[in-house]
Amino acid sequence: MKEINVIYNRYGAPVLRLLSDWRLVSFSGKNIGFIKGENLFNYSGEYVGWIQNDVMRDRDGYVVGFGEKPIDYPAPLFPFKQLKPFPGFVELAPLRPLTQHVPLKPLKSFSWSQRDPISLFFQ
Repeated sequence: MKEINVIYNRYGAPVLRLLSDWRLVSFSGKNIGFIKGENLFNYSGEYVGWIQNDVMRDRDGYVVGFGEKPIDYPAPLFPFKQLKPFPGFVELAPLRPLTQHVPLKPLKSFSWSQRDPISLFFQ
């Protein structure tokens, strides 16, 4: 699978790779979650947030991470992006579960979430 984006945390560290099949994997190659539309799900089928205009948000509208070209508003100031590590071998894609109903989205926040892009998927 081809990498189409990278997700950075609040410190500018690259933590997730978005692949062309809409899977989110760690740089060590572990499957973390997936995107369906603009909604984020873990591999238990739970809705954990959304990504819009390259800004990843948790269920409460707080910013969790950002991609290569974040342009969503409102949002905090984004840090400089750190260099990407060499990606590891990517695990095979697991079967996607049935996904939870997506609730109404809250107002977007200017603030950072208490979660980071990886822990968001392991609630």
